[in-house]
Amino acid sequence: MPKTQQTFENKKDAPIYVSVEPWPECFELEPGDKLPLIWNADETGDAAQVDFINERELVVWPNGALGDLVILFNGGLSEGRSWKFKHQ
Repeated sequence: MPKTQQTFENKKDAPIYVSVEPWPECFELEPGDKLPLIWNADETGDAAQVDFINERELVVWPNGALGDLVILFNGGLSEGRSWKFKHQ
């Protein structure tokens, strides 16, 4: 399965929020922050579905072998940058 990468960058002047499902994990991106997602994508269909909740919140559903999903934050590992939701 080929690897794919999708990067989300905050070019707004206020924070935005990106939720990566189905884990669920949520990241707050301050202006200028980048959130790359790297995973083994299916060769057919969309690599990911992105649902916009509003102008500052979006939900990303990567498609493929998600056990290999790597989430980076500004070029480094995203450990400690995610919020885990209490309610699913």
